[in-house]
Amino acid sequence: MKPTPQFKAHIKVTFEEVPLSRRRVFGFDDNGHRRVPMSMEGVDNLHTVGLWIGGAAQFTEGQEFDAECRVIWPEGFINVVKAGVKFKLWDGGFFATGTITERIEEGWQNC
Repeated sequence: MKPTPQFKAHIKVTFEEVPLSRRRVFGFDDNGHRRVPMSMEGVDNLHTVGLWIGGAAQFTEGQEFDAECRVIWPEGFINVVKAGVKFKLWDGGFFATGTITERIEEGWQNC
């Protein structure tokens, strides 16, 4: 069961720190869920974020998508997450940039 998201985001795949020798595809399985480390403005260090999209998909450099998101450590993000805040996704190097498009208050209940 998918948890209530805490925010929605628009994400652009850049592979800015991924060498050309590495696989340059970011994918989702049939369940449309993926967890990756994230660096967000206003929060120190990398922290895991869950991303949900409609189903299976693969994205290459320059492609964009929208996702519903939920962080593992809500206490560190509750005062930072709002529309317009930027972040980067990391997997051995930053590979995507994102911008929060909407904060979902219901996702922060019980945090």
